[in-house]
Amino acid sequence: MRHAFIILVLGLSSMAAGTTYYVSSSGGSDSNNGTSSATPWQTLSNHINGGTFSAGDVIYLKRGDTWNEQLIPPSSGSSGNPISFDAYGSGAPPVITAAAPIAFVSASWTPISGNTWKATISSAIASPTVNMVQFGTKYGRKQPNGSGCATSIVGKYDWCLSWPNLYVYSPAGTNPVVTYAGDGSVVPIIAQGAGLQMIYVNNKVWLTFQHIKVQNFDYVGVGVAGAADNLVFANMESDGMVPAGTVPLGFYVNATNPANIQFLNDEGLFGSKSGSEKKDAAMSFLESALSTIDAVAAREIVDAEKFKNGISKIIDGTVECLNASTWAKTSHQPSALSPQP
Repeated sequence: MRHAFIILVLGLSSMAAGTTYYVSSSGGSDSNNGTSSATPWQTLSNHINGGTFSAGDVIYLKRGDTWNEQLIPPSSGSSGNPISFDAYGSGAPPVITAAAPIAFVSASWTPISGNTWKATISSAIASPTVNMVQFGTKYGRKQPNGSGCATSIVGKYDWCLSWPNLYVYSPAGTNPVVTYAGDGSVVPIIAQGAGLQMIYVNNKVWLTFQHIKVQNFDYVGVGVAGAADNLVFANMESDGMVPAGTVPLGFYVNATNPANIQFLNDEGLFGSKSGSEKKDAAMSFLESALSTIDAVAAREIVDAEKFKNGISKIIDGTVECLNASTWAKTSHQPSALSPQP
């Protein structure tokens, strides 16, 4: 029994107790020590992406906060002592996004000439560019810079980029906030020439991520590459919500030879879309499926309106379930990882 006890103690001592760090975009400062919720860091780029961490360390992102920058883990954990990224506090999950909203106030904009106005884009993303700009729920028309943005913008929703300045159309003497008041916002979606990955794990091992939301990007939400392995992504949402052809990809693994990469209770389909958007998507799917079934079985729906109303009630219930939960767990999936603070 004495030998067994010694082995147990040695086994426990090998599981190093790591340091806990906190990050808050709304209430933090990069001059803080980051080791308590009262003294959190503010950005991901300075202390997280540019830092060094040890096996067993935990990095907490504050719930309700948003970061317009990438999360790129700089260090690896070890077997039994992963480096963890999680959420702290109460409310909505922390958001990592490529959206860089321009403050929707008159002071944000400067007239250039004629119908052209400009505002400065703020982003910590390296080598940035912009391929898409949202005016409320609408996507604008990108115009070439050519001999200057002022010569290419001719109509509402036209925009042009000369980083870090965004140029938009608004009639001379009319601030863009007035022109786009009905839309309610102007939001550039930051990108990179090689494709922007919001959470990018490259050649790192033994990492755990959970309770984080990745939103509004036009390439990859969570990307895994190189010799990355022994990773867990749990209880997460990844939703690009940007119409960019075959992308965006919510979760994308391009590792060389992974042995153990797990995705548990993650949602990469509906994300944070509104209830009506979820309903429309589900209705479209069901209508396509029913159309195929009808064609095969040569069946006829005698009262299409009542049939659609009935299906709509089913969809409403489905959407309610989607809004209230993540995907159903299988017998091989744990309900959660270590509890958050």
